[in-house]
Formats: sequence, structure tokens, C-alpha cells
Amino acid sequence: MTAPALRDRESTYSAISMKEAEEIMQNIATKMTKHFETVDVNLSILGKVVATTVKSTENMPPARVSTKDGYAIIANDGKRNKLVIGVSLAGSVYDGVLQPGQCVRISTGGIVPEGSTAVVMVEHTICTKRTDGDEEDEIQLKDYISDGTNIREPGSEVRQGDVIVRSGAKIGSAELGILNAFGIKKVHVFKKPTVTIISTGNELVAPTTEYVPLGMVRDSNGPQLVALFKEYGFDVIDGGRVSDDFELIREKLEHHLKTSDIIVTTGGVSMGEKDNLKEVLKKLGMEIQFGRVMMKPGLPCTVATGRIKNADDVEPLLKTVLALPGNPASAWVCSHLFALPLLRKLSGYQRIHHTQIKVRLAENIKLGDRPEYVRAHLEDLDNEDFPIAHVTGNQISSNIGSLVGAMALLVLPKKENSDFIRKNELVKAMIL
Repeated sequence: MTAPALRDRESTYSAISMKEAEEIMQNIATKMTKHFETVDVNLSILGKVVATTVKSTENMPPARVSTKDGYAIIANDGKRNKLVIGVSLAGSVYDGVLQPGQCVRISTGGIVPEGSTAVVMVEHTICTKRTDGDEEDEIQLKDYISDGTNIREPGSEVRQGDVIVRSGAKIGSAELGILNAFGIKKVHVFKKPTVTIISTGNELVAPTTEYVPLGMVRDSNGPQLVALFKEYGFDVIDGGRVSDDFELIREKLEHHLKTSDIIVTTGGVSMGEKDNLKEVLKKLGMEIQFGRVMMKPGLPCTVATGRIKNADDVEPLLKTVLALPGNPASAWVCSHLFALPLLRKLSGYQRIHHTQIKVRLAENIKLGDRPEYVRAHLEDLDNEDFPIAHVTGNQISSNIGSLVGAMALLVLPKKENSDFIRKNELVKAMIL
């Protein structure tokens, strides 16, 4: 390690723009290997992305089905009295053939009997005769109806061979429902990448530590980022903590690079005496793609890539390390802006970035010399066209409290003609 007196006084990495950083991340995602798997259709596939388009194996509905509770009739019979000869309920089919002057009582979803051409709603009939047991024996129509009324024809919703779930679709409740409706047992999906979280720093102690020695801090970044990626549905390994020792960091990274697609570290990337993570990455043969980004918080954000051979791989695979600043707000914001989009892209998602909307500021906000991502919560008011954005307290990068209750990141430009963005102005917000 370089002696303190001989270390660089300025970073050797130029700060690139957010646009440049996003383009680099997109390029990395394109080059990284995407993995696939064939899985059973059950609740465990929620959140996965379909890799191969799924087509229907049968018509939906498979036969003529009633859309109303009423009576299956022959429409050109007119309004004359009709003898009730049977019942067709959902799950209980009437298997006779309807003749003129007859009808079959039918429920919504019931199979329309052979010979009938329409279904009249029960509200549009009169019971003209009952049996001794108070069953309907005969009915009369209040008005004429035409052929096809209140009947779903076979394949009218989905025909055999139609696409029911397209490649690239994220599986949610609706997708799971239609797969089950057609009896699809297995689907080919993108396998979600594995991400490992590692906290670095001599000052870190376990979050459960009751009495924290002066100069030490509980590790909040590790649990926070593990929770963040799990919250968004990804497979996460908690890589624990490691001191600022060069060899210990190298060993931990080397170990997890063999089992993970992506590693996210916190700490050790700024200008501190013990900040040696970039040098460790180089030692591991990884290439620094960028070492600083013109953003706030998160200026020292670093991304490196390298080809690593797993035990069961024929060829080395491209792996990515996102080395994030140790300040909690910086690590959290950078995870939203860089790590989540990369994970989503590798998982097959079509939309990888947070949705952006316009919001109205509840207060003046001072601008800085870098574009800033301000944590805010949003309020919907009946008399406002846009949500109202309230800043979540002090936005200094060390303030973990600014993350609590944050529903959005306000995308603010760097200072140019004015020092402030004023209350009631509209700004872009990323919805978290």
C-alpha cells in the first residue's frame, strides 16, 4: 500500500456523466452471459421473465358457454311458452338435445346444450308454471332475442395456437393465472443472476453489537442492500464484512466471484488512506470501467468487470463488481441507479429503469455542482395535478435517515443559471 505522504492528492479517475455511466452499464449487461432454466408453473415463478413464448394448447372456451344466468333456448321459437326440461350448471353439463318449445335452465359458465341458439337472461322471463316441488316447469320470454345472444363461442377468447404469454413478459398473477387456465406445466424463463453484498471497513462491527466502541460503527449497508435486492425479487448472498486489509479483501472477492454474477461492495473507493478496493480489483485482473461519476450522492462509484472461471464452467464468464461508496445514502442511491438496472437486464426485463414522472416541489431546493438524486416522499392532493414532493430531511450522503420513507428520487440538474429550484416547480422523479 502507498504511504500516506506519497498517495495521490487527486483521483486518477475522471468523473464521467450519468449518461456515459448508463451507456457503459448497458454495454456490460449486453456482454454478460444470461442464464436460462425450465421451471414448474407454480407460485415460485412469480417475478421471473419468460424466455420462450408460450402458446395455447386448446380453445378458450372449449365449447359454447353461457355468459348469463338464464335459459338456453331456440331463438326463432319466439316468445311462446317453453318447457324447462333440464339444467346446465358450471361443472354439470346437460347432455340432451334441445327441441322447439323447450329450454334448459343455465348458469353463467354453463355449457350451452346442443340445439339451442341463444340464452335469455332470467330477468327477461316469466315463470308461467311450477311443479309440485316449486321447480320451474314452464317459462315465457318478455321479448324476442336473436341467435347468439349471451353465448361465448369456442375459441372466441383464445384459439388453439394463439400466444398467451410472450417472451419478455414478467410473470405476475395474471400470467400465472392464464398458464394454469391452459394447463401449462412448465415454462422456459430467464434465471435470475446471483448478487453478493460485501461491506468493507476496519470500523465496522455487527449490527447486533450493543456497545459500540468509539470510532466504530454498526454495519448498516450490508443488511440494507441485502434487503433492497431481495425486496426487488433477486437472489442475494450476504457476503458479510471484511476489514480494509488488501489480502483479506482480495480473498473474499476472489471467493465470491466464483459463485456470483455480480458483487456489490460498499466502502474503500474514495480517497481515504485505507481505500484500496480499486487496486484489489486490478490485482484480480478486473478492468475498471469507471471510477467516478458526476453525481450526488455517489461520486466515487466504481464499476469493474473481468472474466472469471467457475468450477462448473467450460469458459470464464464475465463478472461485474459494483464498488459503491460507504456512506449509506450513496450506496443506496447507486444501487438503485446502477445495480438494479443491471440485475433486471440480466433477468430479461424489458423495462430496467425506475418509472419517471413529474412532481411538484413542496419547498425550495439548493442546487450543487453535480446532478443530484434527492430522496423524497410524495403526497397526492385532490386539488393538485401532480404529486407533491417533500424532501426527506438532510440530504448529506452519510444521513441514513434520509432513506426512510423515501418513495422517489428527485432528478435535479447541476447549478447553472440559478442556485435554487423553487417551490412549486415541476421536476422529474424516479418512483422507487
